[in-house]
Amino acid sequence: MKKFLIIVILGLLLIVSVGNVNASKHYTNFEDIKLTKGKLINDYSDKDLSKYYKKVDKKKFSGWRIEEINKRVKVTFVGETLFSYYNDGYTSMDYTYKMDTREVSKYNFSATGSIGVKTSGTKGGFKSGLDGSIKLSYTNEKQIEKKESYEIKVKVDPGTQVNLYTYGEGKITNGVAAKYFFWFRINRGGYEVFELTTEYQRLEKVRIWKNTY
Repeated sequence: MKKFLIIVILGLLLIVSVGNVNASKHYTNFEDIKLTKGKLINDYSDKDLSKYYKKVDKKKFSGWRIEEINKRVKVTFVGETLFSYYNDGYTSMDYTYKMDTREVSKYNFSATGSIGVKTSGTKGGFKSGLDGSIKLSYTNEKQIEKKESYEIKVKVDPGTQVNLYTYGEGKITNGVAAKYFFWFRINRGGYEVFELTTEYQRLEKVRIWKNTY
């Protein structure tokens, strides 16, 4: 019996020591993101999350305890500004921007605490079997935007600024979770999944000063 307990304890130490905290670097780096309700997991304070953690802190023989906060909440976002050019002169200027095909992941993952995110290989998701416990259906294939290299030619009028940026919509699912092994808690933290539904490029022209002639 003593030998069995020693093996279990050593196993726990090994599991805890290799639990790295990794966060997705995709949607978390958007210039702007707005949820129709709720918050991103990193925007909740410890006080906000305490009531959810109480529900997963009840000990369990083995496996995950999950407490969902938001499920597939609609979000809108501005992804990145591809170019921004202004003309503060008195004559029109032609500007050419070359656009290339790029790879986009349909699903992004992030986590807090000791919950890990898979960063190697082609399949994303969470470590230690959290994916299955969340019961969230998703695929991990990357989408290739159907665009070839091409050039955008725009005329920038005097006193105007031209901006090209990506924007779109998605869905956020997040919550908190804790994993147990022989009643020992070995992982605890927040999880979040971003699902990209649409993404576009938008070209806009903004006046920066009024004509005085």
